[in-house]
Amino acid sequence: MQRLLSFALLLTLAACGGPSGEKKDEYKSDENPVVPATPGGTFTVTILDRDKDTSAIQFNFTVDTLKYERTFNDVPLIKGYPDSSVYKVFWDEPNSVWIGFIKPNRDTRYYHGSQDKASLKINWVPSPPKRIYQYMEKVAGLGDAIRQQEMVQEYDKEIKSGQIIAHFIVKLKEAKEPGTKGVYLEYGGIRRELELPVPEGAKPYIQVVSEDHCVVGLQMPDGEKEDYYEVKVVNGRIGYKQVQTALNIK
Repeated sequence: MQRLLSFALLLTLAACGGPSGEKKDEYKSDENPVVPATPGGTFTVTILDRDKDTSAIQFNFTVDTLKYERTFNDVPLIKGYPDSSVYKVFWDEPNSVWIGFIKPNRDTRYYHGSQDKASLKINWVPSPPKRIYQYMEKVAGLGDAIRQQEMVQEYDKEIKSGQIIAHFIVKLKEAKEPGTKGVYLEYGGIRRELELPVPEGAKPYIQVVSEDHCVVGLQMPDGEKEDYYEVKVVNGRIGYKQVQTALNIK
């Protein structure tokens, strides 16, 4: 029997939204200003197996006469977008380069190429410095393509998942409690209503990631978008998770 899968993700998404207005090359965060450096070499990215659930990413890195190549396998990447929207490359020093990717859940994944004396290295960095990810996501444009997707109040599409063909519905509704909005979910006879807190001045939205995947969130008064729920249909089951545990108005 189908059931609704729900679970809380105990993390706070950093820099979910893009800035409004003109972007500048220098970004002043709480730490030192980030200014793009003149590359001391080259860095190329090749994405393989784009048609599969996970991809292989091949990096080629040079600084002066040094050369290094490394491939990372089983990397989940968002689909349906050109490479220029899936990743961004940023040199913060002549021998230091950051590469950020967008994952299917709209989260980010970072790699760092650097020089260690007479050799080069490339590593996956689960928690990049704040000044780096803020620059990548607010200035370099990592994630702009998904943040600029149309914001709607209702999504209703007939899809096939597993052996089930049914309407996948995600809809914003009026709620009884002030300062909240109702979120209605439905697929394959399973229905559920969630509560979305709406701070003053914020605008609730639904964005469609793919035909079986939506996010529900808020556009804050400063224009930033904060995803709150992720809703998916997988193998005939509809489920959701809360991806934001707190909403901050700046």
